[in-house]
Amino acid sequence: MQIFASAAQAERRAAIVVGNGEYKFAPLTNPKNDAKLIASTLTELGFDVLLFYDVNKAAGKDLQDAIRKHLVGADMAVLYYAGHAVQYKGQNLLLPVDVRTGSVKQVVDDAIALNTLIDIVKDDPVGIKLIILDACRTNPVATEEGLQQGLANTESGTGQVLIAFATSAGEVAYDGTGVNSPYSSALANAFLQPNLDIYDTFRTVRGDVRMATGGSQIPWITGSIETKFIFRTGDASAAQEPAAPQAGSELTVDEVLWAFIRESPDPEDFARFASVFPNSKYAPEAKSRSSVKVAELNQRGLYINGALASTAISAPPPADANTEAAGEEFVFQQAGERAVSETFRVWPRKLPDTAHGMKAMVSDCDLYAADPNDPQRAVPGVTNGMVNVRDGLRACAFALAADLTNPRLQFQLGRVLEIAGRYDWAEHFYALAGRQQYSAALVNLGYLARVGLGREVDYDRALDFYMQASALGNLRARTNVGSAYIKGQGVPKNPEEGILWYRLAASSGWTNAITALGDSYNRGVGVGKDPVEAAKLYAAASDAGQIDAMANLGRAYVGGSGVDKDVRRGLDLMLRATDMGNQYAPYFAARVFLKGDDGVPVDSVRALSLLELSARRGFEDAYLDLAKGYRDGSLSGGKPDLRLAYFNAALAVRFKADNAEEIKNAIGDRLKADARKKIDADVELFIQQNGK
Repeated sequence: MQIFASAAQAERRAAIVVGNGEYKFAPLTNPKNDAKLIASTLTELGFDVLLFYDVNKAAGKDLQDAIRKHLVGADMAVLYYAGHAVQYKGQNLLLPVDVRTGSVKQVVDDAIALNTLIDIVKDDPVGIKLIILDACRTNPVATEEGLQQGLANTESGTGQVLIAFATSAGEVAYDGTGVNSPYSSALANAFLQPNLDIYDTFRTVRGDVRMATGGSQIPWITGSIETKFIFRTGDASAAQEPAAPQAGSELTVDEVLWAFIRESPDPEDFARFASVFPNSKYAPEAKSRSSVKVAELNQRGLYINGALASTAISAPPPADANTEAAGEEFVFQQAGERAVSETFRVWPRKLPDTAHGMKAMVSDCDLYAADPNDPQRAVPGVTNGMVNVRDGLRACAFALAADLTNPRLQFQLGRVLEIAGRYDWAEHFYALAGRQQYSAALVNLGYLARVGLGREVDYDRALDFYMQASALGNLRARTNVGSAYIKGQGVPKNPEEGILWYRLAASSGWTNAITALGDSYNRGVGVGKDPVEAAKLYAAASDAGQIDAMANLGRAYVGGSGVDKDVRRGLDLMLRATDMGNQYAPYFAARVFLKGDDGVPVDSVRALSLLELSARRGFEDAYLDLAKGYRDGSLSGGKPDLRLAYFNAALAVRFKADNAEEIKNAIGDRLKADARKKIDADVELFIQQNGK
């Protein structure tokens, strides 16, 4: 296997980035922000990037020419597209900004066929070609007969070509109501993590987007490569990065920021650094780089061919009245069991000029990095997978430089560093905030110790931090203390004590604690088993939007556990939890559709779709049920499909589902050895590309 690990090793890295937003029929706010983010990130990683905004239909052929000239022959070539797209008769069509929408024929005639672009690069004998499509956004054109939302799976050809989709085939991706789409944020963050190869990168993206969207959007890749390519090596830059501070020493904000911006393509980064940190040891180099980068950018990344013209990477994305009107306000991106109503998360891009109001308190750091679980946050906050590390780190570093002792900003810089994988630096800034009794920082210090991020797992240390935060009234910490007593982590196991901590947090309305208390009554842990009380607690948490509780309440109604049996009501609850991203709810809803019950008809097609969704969201038992369904024919039209049965059983084994090995072996005995070998190879490729 050939390995490319550093831009300094003479391989040529090239990229074309397209962001289309100025659609007259349905303008999009984020594609140009997304394109700018990806172009800047790739430039920092040594790519020669051409950035194009708002490509129109007249420039379609010119874009093809640019791909031939710029990407063919590169050792690593990336084509990134953000904007509208549809599928027509199984073909994926990228829509220029001036696409005509009067008829299906007009749309098809004006569109740029993805296969046409793939054909240009697919047989290139040189290097890897990576095509990234953040293009499955909700599209009103798709209501026309023959056009479909989302994109179809596409074959990648004979060369080393990977095609990355922002979401699964036929599904719709989020444009995002924040600064960037969930996919582009996760992609840029993963690109910057050290020592990830291409498959590592997209497994990371898949996990982050799944978390950011509550399981509603699950990225996918197709194709295969033999060359191992690493976007950013850790060793190459380690000598230039400051080490974690020793006892008695101090890690400074300028040191951290410099480690992240030193390869920036944007002269403004260096000019602002030199202005904000005039006494930094890096200030002279920042001043020098500012002028050098201006000169470089006057020569680099400029391309004009016919109707196609690139934009300088450092220039802000252009906007017109359509996108500006669409972007007058945004919604803080939240997902999962703690996401609050969108009504609470709407925020104006321009705050009112009010004496002692929000404008005086809220910084860009808050907009990028506030934690929804922080009781002292200044804005609603952003779920982890949606935090834009590149821009958030700059915003928080500059904000903290202006207010060095602000514990909220210390915590938020630490949070960005944790998401970036710099756990040692994150711990340093969490500790600064924790010393000022900032409870969210203490909780995150506990989390790092409990799961072993940047250090060995240390339950005693974790509990100490949780207890400190609990004394400050942090409800998340109190719930975590309860779980520590339930599980015996850092303390002797004492479920009865754990129940008291759950009750304390639940009494203040913390829905995770209410759900945990319901689980305890359901299982008889720390309290007497009481399905009726469990159902009441699940109902209370479900009413507040806790999706695990919603799924559990649905199961209670389907099984008549603690409530009168009502399969339809239970199924409705599970489907609502499914729509909100729960990974278990589609699995149990599928079981209802497979057997039918209480007037719910058998629907194997719906059951198959739900099981596949649960599997994509990471629930290993769903793979096992898929294997059984294909084995028995209940998911394949009455006729067994042993190949698909073995494929899913093998995945269930790899993901450690109970009893999966026995079922896999029994199915494998009914297949020929060469068929098993081919399927095992497909399973290995699937795991390489997508992880769990």
